[in-house]
Amino acid sequence: MFRNLFLVRVSEPAARVVHEDDLSSTVIVPVASVDEAVAAVGSAGDLDLIELYGGLGIAAAAAVVAAAPGVPVGFAGDVGPTPAAAVLFEDPGADEDKHRWRFGSTTVVAVPSIQDAPATAARLVAEGATRVELCGGMGPVPAAAVRAAVEVPVTTVLFGFESLPAAAAYRARFESALPPD
Repeated sequence: MFRNLFLVRVSEPAARVVHEDDLSSTVIVPVASVDEAVAAVGSAGDLDLIELYGGLGIAAAAAVVAAAPGVPVGFAGDVGPTPAAAVLFEDPGADEDKHRWRFGSTTVVAVPSIQDAPATAARLVAEGATRVELCGGMGPVPAAAVRAAVEVPVTTVLFGFESLPAAAAYRARFESALPPD
């Protein structure tokens, strides 16, 4: 089982969420600061992947990289907090209505496929999202499709050079664990 940690910047306290599917356990932890992000990493145990959302930028990414050596750490750019971010990640077994969480003004949604991301993003923007952030597993091609569907900034989690070997190893292990088509 893959152990993922998603850190989401919030301005108000919120409860963490654990999302599990057949391949992974993703713990979504709301944090208000870089120090809280580092503390969350320190208490998370062994991790395979960390992604930062909701305006956790360069300073948070650098601190988390230092706190989790060897774990790929990605972030959605140094965009700062936004009044209403929408974060999308893929889970083939997801039901968007059941796999939707609010962390202050940030909404996190598991979409059943990358192809669903543009329509889901458009719905979230219609509900008030002012930025869409996509999981690092989606990349720039789905981000371009989402950008064409919405009129708000769209970012995708990218990994620094120091994280590329571990991110590539994660992807290879993940793809080999997927059931055959």
